[in-house]
Amino acid sequence: MKNFYELLAEKARLRPFHSFLIEDEDSFSYDEFLRAVDALALRLPAKRGDAVLILADTFTRQAAAFFAAQKKSARPILLHHGLTPEEETAIFKERGLQGFWRVSENDERYEAQDAPQNYIDPDDCLGVLTSGSTGTPKVMYRTYQSWAGFFPVQNEVFSVDGDARLFLHGSLSFTGNLNAFLAVLFAGGTTITGARLRVRAWASLLRTHHANVLYLVPAKLRLLAAEKEPFPEIRSLFTGSQTVGDKLLARLAKLLPNARVTLYYGASELNYITYTVLDSAAPRDPNNLGRPFPGVGLSVRDGKIYVDTACHVSGAEIPFTVGDAGYINDAGELIFEGRGDAYINKGGFKISAARVETILREIEGVAAVVVLPYEDESRGEELAAFLVPEKNADESEIRSKLHRVLKPVETPGRIVFLEEIPLNDRGKPDKKRLMQSL
Repeated sequence: MKNFYELLAEKARLRPFHSFLIEDEDSFSYDEFLRAVDALALRLPAKRGDAVLILADTFTRQAAAFFAAQKKSARPILLHHGLTPEEETAIFKERGLQGFWRVSENDERYEAQDAPQNYIDPDDCLGVLTSGSTGTPKVMYRTYQSWAGFFPVQNEVFSVDGDARLFLHGSLSFTGNLNAFLAVLFAGGTTITGARLRVRAWASLLRTHHANVLYLVPAKLRLLAAEKEPFPEIRSLFTGSQTVGDKLLARLAKLLPNARVTLYYGASELNYITYTVLDSAAPRDPNNLGRPFPGVGLSVRDGKIYVDTACHVSGAEIPFTVGDAGYINDAGELIFEGRGDAYINKGGFKISAARVETILREIEGVAAVVVLPYEDESRGEELAAFLVPEKNADESEIRSKLHRVLKPVETPGRIVFLEEIPLNDRGKPDKKRLMQSL
């Protein structure tokens, strides 16, 4: 069973003194990090094939515990931060995992349970969690090849090579971060990160360590876009989802004057599906997610997007769909029409929360917006818009513009102004906290 510990050991032999991971003031070469992993693995009682849930308090300890489990030929599953103890226990118990490993600066605890190994492919070497928005998150297992086999393709598109110094932020339990981190390892490059959700701290890390590749989700890109001084060393930025509008793209063009900006579409169950290179000087359809990555097949049936790829979680039925809606235009580009669970039926009209969000994001005076469906006792399905106004923007003027740009049936039933959009540890809007503000 090939795994990522073996890849780390291989790179440590080839580039022992090359910088591997920088987290704030802590820095590790490839050899130093391998030694730390080896020491940690000695304290892990997991057996070969065990599925081990890992809750670690920092990015560095998440990474070390992940590789340590792989050294024992166990299957690490990195746990999201911010879950309740009841939610953590539910994942461990209900998903039939063999171990729960908590790793922090002053505490290491391992809980084992007698559960049958429930992997799908004998070569499965890790697990990732679903979002769990409607219950206990499920575990999806992956083989080494299902990710590493695609790294040469994605690294070419994203300009990740042995000289890459990639900055990212957030938990490694977010599959986008974990994939990017392992892709940099595959190339023999350097990953840079920081624990704080503070743009000034990010900017200092970017400049001090000469970051040249940037991976941030759109919500965090909007935070970074508030920086005044540009980052000329950044040669490549890649980001996911379709929520990069013209306003944000124009700011990024000034902030990252030498960067190729690539927007991708992907899914946790698969890998990257399509991509497009953005040009702030050219008009674009915000729902155009570009052409498929090399080796990826794309089709649409009954309005749903289906993907044909060799790189996917174990047990996925190919061609695979997550239920997202869209179509392929005459140029072979994917036009995204909304997440499978982000539509509502309002008085007989089918409304896309993604479309409403895209429109509101371009209103002058709006710094950030999230649109979510909710159940209204009197009107049934409805939309709620959570908006962050720009400094000195007038909320009543934003409301007026909102009513002008949306059809009456699309106008959200609730409009909530916030100082900021709360984010979870994966860098995505925290839906639970947003709905609590209704």
